[in-house]
Amino acid sequence: MTDRTVAEIVAVLSDPSLARPARDFPVGQDNVDEAGLYAWRTDEPGRLLLSQTYGVELPALIYAGQAGASSAKAGLENGATLRSRINGNHLRGNIRSSTFRKTLAASLFAPLGLQLAGPSKLDAASNHALSTWMRAHLSLATVACPDRSTLARLEHAVLMELDPPLNLMGMAPTPVRTELKARRSLLARAR
Repeated sequence: MTDRTVAEIVAVLSDPSLARPARDFPVGQDNVDEAGLYAWRTDEPGRLLLSQTYGVELPALIYAGQAGASSAKAGLENGATLRSRINGNHLRGNIRSSTFRKTLAASLFAPLGLQLAGPSKLDAASNHALSTWMRAHLSLATVACPDRSTLARLEHAVLMELDPPLNLMGMAPTPVRTELKARRSLLARAR
């Protein structure tokens, strides 16, 4: 699937010493103009807040994903890179363009006092507050994986090993994931 094995990728993404602060992205990250995988970690205050939200102790590594996988079903090439996905969608995007942002908004809606401007749309102040929180409390590690045709399968294999609690798609149900799904559905029901 790639020059690196799943075990090697998991080792990089799960190593806290390789995670760099989100506020500095892409500083300290290699090959961010390639397709690849990434994993988000939270600092201790962020971990405690998220743990309190779900009533269980969460690990520091909370979410992982990919940027740039081709769609075999649709026959489409995806031109996203780690830089464009992380900067454009996750750190500066909105909850419609980023599953991770939507997950964080659902998780932190009450603690951050977020407000919706419409279905699945934060108002400007809330979008800013979420970005600020992410830059203050999150770090991430990246691994370039330029073979876009195998990236989705590689992501699935890596997710099965990492088992990040805030990933939903293709993951085994847990009480946290069940609660997260319910919280995310509330974002879509704005008046």
